[in-house]
Amino acid sequence: MKTRSKPPAVLFGADPSLVARKALIRTAIETLQGKGEIQGRLFVVSGAEELSPAVKLAKKRGATLLLVLPGPTPVDAKRVPASLVLLPLVNPGDGEAGNPWRLLADASAGKGDPSKPGFVSTWRSLELSCGAAGEPDSPDQGHRDLEHLLSGNACEEEEASRLQNDIEEAAAERDIAPQALLDRVLTRNTVWFSPYTGKPVDWSEALQIFSTLRTSWQQNSRASHCYGAQYWNHPSIRATFSGPTGDVTFHETQQEAIAAAARSGGQILSWAGRTDAAFEKACSDAGIALLRIEDGFLRSVGLGAGLARGAMLAVDDLGIYYDPSRPSRLEVLLKDHDLTETELERGRGLVELIRAARVSKYNFGKSRTFSFPAGRTTILVPGQVADDAAIRKSRSATIDCANTPNVNLDLLKLVRARNPEAYLIFKPHPDVETGLRKGRVERETALIHADEIAEDANIIDLIEAVDRVETFSSLSGFEALLRGCKVTVHGAPFYAGWGLCEDLTEIPGRGRPRSLAELVYLALVKYARTVDPVSLLPCTPEFLVARLSEQRRDRRHLLVTAIKRHSSWLGRKLGL
Repeated sequence: MKTRSKPPAVLFGADPSLVARKALIRTAIETLQGKGEIQGRLFVVSGAEELSPAVKLAKKRGATLLLVLPGPTPVDAKRVPASLVLLPLVNPGDGEAGNPWRLLADASAGKGDPSKPGFVSTWRSLELSCGAAGEPDSPDQGHRDLEHLLSGNACEEEEASRLQNDIEEAAAERDIAPQALLDRVLTRNTVWFSPYTGKPVDWSEALQIFSTLRTSWQQNSRASHCYGAQYWNHPSIRATFSGPTGDVTFHETQQEAIAAAARSGGQILSWAGRTDAAFEKACSDAGIALLRIEDGFLRSVGLGAGLARGAMLAVDDLGIYYDPSRPSRLEVLLKDHDLTETELERGRGLVELIRAARVSKYNFGKSRTFSFPAGRTTILVPGQVADDAAIRKSRSATIDCANTPNVNLDLLKLVRARNPEAYLIFKPHPDVETGLRKGRVERETALIHADEIAEDANIIDLIEAVDRVETFSSLSGFEALLRGCKVTVHGAPFYAGWGLCEDLTEIPGRGRPRSLAELVYLALVKYARTVDPVSLLPCTPEFLVARLSEQRRDRRHLLVTAIKRHSSWLGRKLGL
């Protein structure tokens, strides 16, 4: 039986100012120990200004002395990865305290891999800065000086100029280039903390997170005015569209949104299902940019109609992905965008990641193993919300989607007629099944056409258990493609018309063959925008996959989600 090693002991007596960051410093020490950058069981920590008493205390206690310095980002950063520099010092002399970077040079001699981009070059190539990512100004002069130095600009402020001179002096003494010294310290002796989880991350991951946050912040150069979104989605919308011009403003009426956007020179975000032609024309006449927004393809652990806020938004300046009556930005991307090999590789990686994590749009339903009769083709028929805009605005050669009383019943009849010998499994849409939306097919009626009804089921369990999926335009078809399952489509969803499905409806304007990796990259990376549902910071779809998988295992999160869902059901019954 393995025993857990005791955490190292840390003495803060030489520098009481660091006590407030005790937990963070302890975590940083354990992280560097795990990487083999520092060794010891007892540490004395000190800032540069209190180095002399720290030297005496470390010698007295036989401890390893750690110099704690500000990193390029605030140690208490909220929107970017926080950072903290820790340097082990061996027998430093009191006279060297005036330039602690001379001590760093001693500890940092060594060659990096010249074939790989270093920290400084990566930082500069990504054009990183705290302000560019929306991080508030920090009062920590040390952090500001180091960040300014990393920018590559000439240092004009006295303190920043002194830092530059100290680093150049220390590097020259040991025949180390200043940039090499910075690379060594900021990769091997700096601990970076994720703004999403607060946990340590590798420097390269930290800079990629930083870049994601910077890109999102800079993308929102216009003030945003939102209309039509339900209140539980407001936090995610605010997180997605806040930028240099400020927060998102929410409006009750179209007229209010237009007037406010005109005053600020901003743009309008309108929930796609509530964006009519008259509103679109009014925005155009006023010279106001209009973006339609809608739930994305990996949304939440919990239902939208159950008040679970979405973590991915489709953002469209042309139409919206579910409406084939007009081109959407996603359709244009699928028609015209030529992916680079890097983009293709990322698309392939996302496919594998989603498969392995077994996540879906809602991540709803009890997970279980399904076993269907052998010797018969098994077909999953996923239900949809009957009055959803994705139904009413679609097109189909087999179903009158604009006028049908219930698309789910029509679909069941058609699938049975097309497959008289198959074993059909009907899965009601979770919003319908829980009584939150329209489209219910009575059990007795459904079983006239289907062999089985999968109630309160996890869609991924079903997809993995059947031979194919036959759908009108459900996102379940996309989720089936992700799992390598054959898909037949009666409508015109975004994933149809690209050679990936059996398409029963001809869709004008489509036809370019696309791989699954291309579809996934264009839909999840280029088209949609993603936020972490916990920290409410913009993130990559890869991180969202991990977060949704984590939330699906979190009993507290599942309990809160269930309470919200039942509250929503009760509110609808009472007409609230």
